[in-house]
Amino acid sequence: MKKTLTTLAALILTMTMTTTVTAADYLTTSETAPTGKDNTLTLFHDTTLNLVGNNLAVGDDLPSVTLMTNQNQPYDTTAKTDKVRIFSVLASVDTPVCDQQAQDLSKFVEANPALTNNIEFIGLSADTTFALDRFKKEKGITDKLTLLSDAKDHVFGFESGTQISELGLLARTTFVVDKNNKIVHIQRVPELTMVPDLNKAVEVAKEHF
Repeated sequence: MKKTLTTLAALILTMTMTTTVTAADYLTTSETAPTGKDNTLTLFHDTTLNLVGNNLAVGDDLPSVTLMTNQNQPYDTTAKTDKVRIFSVLASVDTPVCDQQAQDLSKFVEANPALTNNIEFIGLSADTTFALDRFKKEKGITDKLTLLSDAKDHVFGFESGTQISELGLLARTTFVVDKNNKIVHIQRVPELTMVPDLNKAVEVAKEHF
C-alpha cells in the first residue's frame, strides 16, 4: 500500500534522526533508471515517489544552471572547464544514506589526489548552503570536493529530471560530464536507500580526459 505524505514525512524524519548507522551500511548498486517526468523511484522498496522535470540522456548537454557553493559563491554548470566533472547528486546531507554517499566521495577524492588534475568531483543537493557548510565542517569533507546547493529554486532538479515531487529533494544520481559539457554517463538510482556506483563513474570519466 502506498504511504500517505504524512507517513513519507515520518520516514524521512526517521532517516534523519538515525544515530546507529555506520559507514557502508547502505549498499552500492549498479542499477539505473531514467530521469524526468513519468518516472518513479522507491523509498525502502515499498513507497513509490514521482520525478518531475526533463528527461536527460547520455549525449545531451548538461543544463545551464547557476547554483551556489557551500560558501555562497555562484557556480555556473556550463562554465568553460578543462576537466571532466562528476556530479554526485544527493537527496539531503541530513539523511544517513546521503551522509555515507558524501563521505565516501570525499574519502575517495582524498585517496586519489592525482585524479583531481583531470576530474572535478561535485556533491550536489537541495540542502541550503548553510547546511552544506555545516556538514562539510562537521564531517571533515575535503576542500577538493565541490559542494553545490539547489535549494533556492530547485532549477537543477527540474532541468535534470532529478526532482522528487513529493519531497522537494533530489533523486540519488551520478552525471559524468565531459569537457564540452556533454553528458557521457548517467546513473539514476531507482531505490533511494541505495548508493550509486562511484567507481563506474570514474571509469567513464577517465575515458574522456
